[in-house]
Amino acid sequence: MASRYHPGVIWGPFVLALVLGLVVSAGLYFAYLWPQVEPLDETEEAEAAAAKADADKPTTKQAAKKPRKRAKA
Repeated sequence: MASRYHPGVIWGPFVLALVLGLVVSAGLYFAYLWPQVEPLDETEEAEAAAAKADADKPTTKQAAKKPRKRAKA
């Protein structure tokens, strides 16, 4: 029994949809996710480390003081 359609008519749209889907997916990945995956430069790493060190420091003089021991009553 012969096929009703030429094989190119069946596979052409399927292959075209597959290729266009991959192109759109790759475009979205590079547009939205790639900047988050990109490694930091040495200067950016130093800035990030300095920012983390500043965040770990106490912000008030009171927080910098050591807690006193309570006197026994």
